[in-house]
Order: sequence, then structure tokens, then C-alpha cells
Amino acid sequence: MLKMAAGAAMLALIMTSCGKKDDNTPSVQQYLPLTVVDNEIGQVVDSFVFKNNIIQSVYTDNAGNGNWRYYYNFVYGTDGRCKKVEYVNTQNNKVEYTDSVAYNNDKITMTSWSIDNPSKSTYEYAMKNNLAVLMGSKDSIIREGRKYVNYTEYTLTGGNLTTMNIVSGTSNLDGSGKSSYTYTYNYFYDNKPNGFQYAFEKNPFLYFYMVTYDEFLEVPRGAGNFTKRTFTANSNGNTSSNTFEAINTYNAETGFLQTQKLTDGDGAAWDFKYNFRKAD
Repeated sequence: MLKMAAGAAMLALIMTSCGKKDDNTPSVQQYLPLTVVDNEIGQVVDSFVFKNNIIQSVYTDNAGNGNWRYYYNFVYGTDGRCKKVEYVNTQNNKVEYTDSVAYNNDKITMTSWSIDNPSKSTYEYAMKNNLAVLMGSKDSIIREGRKYVNYTEYTLTGGNLTTMNIVSGTSNLDGSGKSSYTYTYNYFYDNKPNGFQYAFEKNPFLYFYMVTYDEFLEVPRGAGNFTKRTFTANSNGNTSSNTFEAINTYNAETGFLQTQKLTDGDGAAWDFKYNFRKAD
């Protein structure tokens, strides 16, 4: 699927000394993501559809003949907030998966189910400035005579994710029989504009859903583009690590990311080309 990104800037209104708007103030042209191309196969793999600069759907899983197999359908309430996301099979127009959204002050609860398995899974996220800072709880729960802990913590700097820690562990009630693992991802950025930034500013839920929750995208939230990603795993005291460097090229006109290849020297995690269009 999709992975990286590039940027945009905020429009300002300048007031004259008489308190009137300066109609001659030039506006900043904003952009939205259009398509993502997998350079290894030379094919568009993701396509974005916006209405009034708000995401409506994302088509994915190109069948190779100009047709898409699936798309994400974003459903909005009268308050303008996304209420659910449907994963639709284009061959029969049936919803195969549904993610419903519940908002509660600084928390978002996602409830998911599929047509093949109607039993529901629920995930709770603590939010700050429209960005997730914690999924799950750091408190242990007791189940079948054992203690469990399972959470993901997100560290953000300047609106961008810098560290993601995935923690899971279990033990007997007296602390014996302990088993644990921690996966740590660190992200590094350049100072170039991010072509996804305006779309995320118009609809913060788009970033939360596609990047944080569904992990369909790996793109920055704010300014900048990935330059490096490191990974460290600690499983019961045994550690391993890996580093992926990004090879980036940029569009000469917009400054946005044009191509990105993320590689650890042995193989590429992805090799994509990004296309953007002017916002409405």
C-alpha cells in the first residue's frame, strides 16, 4: 500500500490599518495527494478521492487492468466528523470490513468487525491535539490467573511522530513466569514540504485512521518527509535492530516528495512515486 509523503503551508489573512482585508494578498496554493505509484511494478497502487478538500474514498489493490479491487469509504455525520469507514469490495460492492468511530473528549474508540466474523474488536486511543499518544492502557489486567499489559505509545515532536513503542507482556500474579517484548521505531525527517499535510490539516481523522489505526500509510503528519527509520526489538532480553535510509527526490516546482525508496541496503521496504493535485 502507500507509505511516504511531502507538504504545504497555511493561508494567512493580513489586515490593513483600517481593519479591512487586503484583497491583494496572494493566497497560498494548497495541494492534496492524488496517486501513489509502486516503482517496482510501474503501477498506481493507491488513488485518493476528495470532495471540498475532504477525503471521501481511497482506492487500493489495483487489479492491473485499470480496475480497483477495494476502496475505503469514509462516512461522515451531520457534525462533519467521520462516523465509520467501510472497506468495500468493488467486484460486488459489498462492505467486507467496518470500522466505527466513537468520540469522547480526548479519546477515540474504534470498533471493528467483518462480514465473515461479526464478533467485534475494540481499541481505545488517548488523543492530544488530534494525534494519538497512547493505544490501550499501561495498567495490567488479570485474566485466567495471569497479568497482562499491552499498549502502544506515540511520541510526537512538531506534529510528527518521532518514536513509537509497542509493549506487550505477561506474568503470573506473583511476578514469576514473565514474558515481554518491546518494539521501538524511531523516525527522522527532512525540512522539505509535505504534500499530505494540507489533507491532514483539513481532516485530522484521515491521518489518525490511515496512518495510526489502520497502518495503511506511513507518511508524516506535519512538515517534512522521512529520511530514516530505525527499529529495535527486545524480546525477553534478546535484542535486534535495523536501520532503513530513505533515498528521496523532489518535484522542482512544488518542492514535494516525488519519489522515495526506503532501504536497509539489502532490500527495499518500499519504492514509491507520489503525485499531488491542486486543492479546490
